[in-house]
Amino acid sequence: MSQNPRTKLGRKKGTRDHYLLRLFVVGLGPNSKLALSNLQSLCCEHLEGRYTIEVIDVVKNYQAAARDNILITPALVLVTPLPRVVVLGNLSDRQRVLFALRLSGGDP
Repeated sequence: MSQNPRTKLGRKKGTRDHYLLRLFVVGLGPNSKLALSNLQSLCCEHLEGRYTIEVIDVVKNYQAAARDNILITPALVLVTPLPRVVVLGNLSDRQRVLFALRLSGGDP
């Protein structure tokens, strides 16, 4: 992650089915790295060209975490499309994450 408390990754903002995903982490710890890696992999596979990932280090930008009511990290917030969804943890349970993001029709 960069020095900037908000790091944006992704492509083609503004498309009709665009996903804005906000990942809250604490520094470069193993869980933070794993969550980001899992999210990037999932997005490349299921949302190619239709997503933006904002990575927010809560140590550097605790106001953003407070604004989004984030008390636990890593935490993924689906900002758009609505409704807002929060997924906690390192995102290793791919089926549950896909289900939470409405990218899978089956039960998690």
